[in-house]
Amino acid sequence: HFNNKPEGGTSRALSNGAEHLADLPEIVPGGQKLPEVHDTSKINRLEDEARKLREAIAEKEAKKRQGVREWDRLQRESETAGLKAELAEGHLRALNGEDESGGAAF
Repeated sequence: HFNNKPEGGTSRALSNGAEHLADLPEIVPGGQKLPEVHDTSKINRLEDEARKLREAIAEKEAKKRQGVREWDRLQRESETAGLKAELAEGHLRALNGEDESGGAAF
């Protein structure tokens, strides 16, 4: 069974709770929505600004990734060209008889 009588210190807690509830606005009959307490235009403007900043950051990061990929590709091509040049010079020396071993090419 539930006892509706407050026990010991609960009567003071109930009165404090009732005081806090008294500060709330009245319930609108029929379940109608109350007008906004706070102006949401500033919040909407800040959210829009945050969205634009996120888009700008994403765009900058995409350009940066593209630049890094291009840099890596050009670095690999440069290393490949350097190796080809070394091989070509080695073959020319071998054909001209300038082999590092000092022996004849044939």
